[in-house]
Amino acid sequence: MRKGLIFAIIYGITLLIAFNYRDFLLNWLNDSDLEQIPFLFFLSIVISVFPIIPFSVFAGMMGAKYGIWIGSIINWFGSVGAAIIFFFLARRFFVCELKNYVSRFKGFKNLNNTINQSPFTTVLLARAIYIIPPPVINVYSGLSSMSFKIYFFATAIGQVPAMIVYAFLGNQLFTSVQTFLQVLVIYIGFILIVLFIYRRWLKEKSRIAHD
Repeated sequence: MRKGLIFAIIYGITLLIAFNYRDFLLNWLNDSDLEQIPFLFFLSIVISVFPIIPFSVFAGMMGAKYGIWIGSIINWFGSVGAAIIFFFLARRFFVCELKNYVSRFKGFKNLNNTINQSPFTTVLLARAIYIIPPPVINVYSGLSSMSFKIYFFATAIGQVPAMIVYAFLGNQLFTSVQTFLQVLVIYIGFILIVLFIYRRWLKEKSRIAHD
């Protein structure tokens, strides 16, 4: 409840600032200067690692500024880049501190079992539906015996749907509110379907383990 309130306050402050500087923001979004892209690749990683604004807001802005495909690539680069950084921080540095961090996660035991049994599938589904907070999956993957190759490919593939949707929603928000709402509903439906499949998969894995 407390975390939800904190996120609501952060989003509210972000929207308030965006409204107060809407003219500057709209001018910046309308300026699709490709020379800014290298800086935005870097900025996408920084915001993924240090969320001074929610990454979903930044991802939507990239879609509004550069369109769906370039915006999606910037978003994907930032989210995957940050995931790699957290993986190696957990594996090479701050091991004890990050172990304490992930152990507070309520589903830690289930995550531990599923990652050990099916690392690629677990990370892939976790990325696709965000059922597990991204920092938790980033850190725990680094602490586990999972190879970096499995982690990278599961993350790279799993992040694609969300990054495209964020860019598309940001792009449509300024052009067609109706399409924005339709895509949002479709994406929520997609998450619910994958979540259902994920839960069925977990139950099946648990049943096989007990047998």
